Amino acid sequence: MKNGFIIILFLLFTTLTIYAQPSSERLIRQGVSLHDKGRYKEAIACYEEALKVNPTSMSAVYEMSLSYLQLKDYDKALRNSGKVIAANFQPLLMDAYIVKGTALANQDKMNEALRTLNEALEKCGDEYLLHFNLGLCYFNNKDNRMAVQHLRKAIEIDATHASAFLLYAYALNDLGRWVQSFYSFHFFLLLEPNTGRSSDAFGEMYDIINAQLDAGSDKLLPEDGIDRNILYNAIQQKKTGATDEISQYDFFVESSKLIFFTLSQMQNDTQNGLMWYFFVPTYEEILGSGHFDTYCRYVSVAYFPESLTWWENNKTHVDNFIEWFENGQGGVDEEADYGDDSDLDEAL
Repeated sequence: MKNGFIIILFLLFTTLTIYAQPSSERLIRQGVSLHDKGRYKEAIACYEEALKVNPTSMSAVYEMSLSYLQLKDYDKALRNSGKVIAANFQPLLMDAYIVKGTALANQDKMNEALRTLNEALEKCGDEYLLHFNLGLCYFNNKDNRMAVQHLRKAIEIDATHASAFLLYAYALNDLGRWVQSFYSFHFFLLLEPNTGRSSDAFGEMYDIINAQLDAGSDKLLPEDGIDRNILYNAIQQKKTGATDEISQYDFFVESSKLIFFTLSQMQNDTQNGLMWYFFVPTYEEILGSGHFDTYCRYVSVAYFPESLTWWENNKTHVDNFIEWFENGQGGVDEEADYGDDSDLDEAL
């Protein structure tokens, strides 16, 4: 009887001890919470404790690699992400490849980073984040053609991430493909109108339509079914020479309206690609929605103070536009305005 009592007490003590110890999952959750608050060293300490409880936890190893990446300890980020890859841990395999690729790129080992991400693409298949990170690496490696290829694929997979549109716009602009770049800057600003990078993006987009091109410029040659010479000349006719903010805003609105309308008229059944099946029809719809003026205020809030003031003082227009954009419906607060195409006729 005495021996049985001792055994019961021992089992009870062991059970209570086990439940008193934090589980590896709980420690990982604590670490992730600390990581999200920027407390990376404390997060790593949690992951190390989690590995003491469960030495085979690839989740703890991966999260540790991510915190080391944020601390710019790239060697440890590589070592830990490499463990996840070597284990072929499917739930976090793509993420580990991205950590490894990013760490290599930040060490200026761009060719190794590209090899790593291309290997990930073979193993994990077409994923938005892999194509985006490949696009970013190629862009930083000054290979804009490959950057455009992967960023376009990222957008085709998921058209809700602003960063892909922004980088796509910059890469296209560097290649001299200014019409496509203009559209991509516009869509970035539709997704992200008022952040630190929005004002710079709007300025780049404005520079595209305000640029002065020589008559023999390659940027005026036809491309992707677009007669860029006609389009450029029509934009020039919108210029007044005034440099005040009101005139600049009016020029932006009229040029955007002109480009969207003209490209919608140029479209035919022989054209394909992201430009023609996504950008052109999207902006043709926005132009004819009855919310175009509100839209222009929306995408320019980071650049023109007047647009932000207008946005804050016109809640009904704003709500109608947002409802239309999100649901394809909502009140129309203005007449659809395709603009006067006389400038295009003159250019033709």
